[in-house]
Amino acid sequence: MYQDLIRLRRNHGGATRGLTGHHVNVFHENHADKVIAFHRWVRGGPGDDVVVVLNLGNRAYDSYTIGFPTGGRWQVQFNSDWSGYSSDFGNHLGYDTVADPGDYDRLRFRGNIGIGPYSALILTQEA
Repeated sequence: MYQDLIRLRRNHGGATRGLTGHHVNVFHENHADKVIAFHRWVRGGPGDDVVVVLNLGNRAYDSYTIGFPTGGRWQVQFNSDWSGYSSDFGNHLGYDTVADPGDYDRLRFRGNIGIGPYSALILTQEA
């Protein structure tokens, strides 16, 4: 897991440049369900915008709505609940999504994600 996180942080695949930047916008804070999401970027746009979602609670979500900085298809680059990291993990489906127009979380687009308990997702748009 840590090797995958290092590759993403260093933008080895070319889709996560935003993780190398200093810009951060925490746009989703659900205190009751313990879910937070934030946007990271250098200049913005495909290959640069990154959305990180953290579920710090013990409940999994098959469909959880969050805002997105841009519309279109967002791909899951990292799912910390993947059973390939450990057989102890639940392998809850973190799926690619399409962000459609619609104000949500003070952003102009919205989409649904799946996320396991106590886990993290990293989503990007290809350049």
